[in-house]
Amino acid sequence: MSIGCVAIQSCGPDQGARLSGAGDQSEEGQEIAFTTEPGRNQKTLNQGMNVFADYLTKTTGVRFRYEPAISYLHAYQLFKAGKIDMIRVGIYGGYKVLKRNPGAKTLAIQKPSYVSVLIGNKKLRSKSQQGSADPGLRAIKGERVGFGSLYSGSTLMHPLLDMRRQSVFLADTEECAHITNQYDLPAMVADGQLDYAFIKGNSVSLLGRVKEKDLSRVYVAWQSPEVKRNNYFIVSKRLQDLDQQRLEEGLQKAIIDLNPQDVDQKKVLDGLSKGALGFEVPNDEFPAPINQDIDELIAEYGEEPSCET
Repeated sequence: MSIGCVAIQSCGPDQGARLSGAGDQSEEGQEIAFTTEPGRNQKTLNQGMNVFADYLTKTTGVRFRYEPAISYLHAYQLFKAGKIDMIRVGIYGGYKVLKRNPGAKTLAIQKPSYVSVLIGNKKLRSKSQQGSADPGLRAIKGERVGFGSLYSGSTLMHPLLDMRRQSVFLADTEECAHITNQYDLPAMVADGQLDYAFIKGNSVSLLGRVKEKDLSRVYVAWQSPEVKRNNYFIVSKRLQDLDQQRLEEGLQKAIIDLNPQDVDQKKVLDGLSKGALGFEVPNDEFPAPINQDIDELIAEYGEEPSCET
């Protein structure tokens, strides 16, 4: 059977109990494949996503399998082609997936736990602090600035939206670069390859993605004043239709029930995103309003923003 295809009719009379979460075993031939945007190295992703797949399988009674994607674009293509039925995205990937897949649906959204952080090389600190006024994101004007992937929500689109609010744009930098593995950004700032970089912080730790050996050479130049959302799950129209939406409902409940106070469930959440506080149902505040903000930003740039143009 093809990846992501679920043969519900072949599952036998016990499928209702299986979908409601009874037991550890799933019916043979019944499988849901999912993927995530590859913003970290593959070994780390494999470990975290496989733990998540095991949790979903045990909780729903349906076998879930993680299908690695070699790039952000590949992840979106897997979903578009029907090779997977669920994808975990950031705000920019979610914007693209929902635009390109009519009928796709936001299943669960991250509780506010993301903080956008601008780090700088410590040698630049005295320069940025000249004068009494806090320069905010204007500090990156005329400097070499690192962002995440061209498709990243946490290390590209969130920063661009923050910059827009302070009337700062990519063209204001001396140069900017996209770094696919977000974990490489702090080291590049520490080593002086970049002057500044946007990294993903959270309500637990602003500098959790900075290696200990680099901490003494970087500083927090700016952080978003509010704690935001970034990651969320989107499911295909096919998954929504399975067994009169019972699978969708069971899957949503399994994700929303994840509790960071539970030791085992915290491991699942940390595998998804270190410091994640859990998920909840979509609401009027997310993701629709942020997708509107992205529409407006792209209209202002005249095209999808990039350091490569």
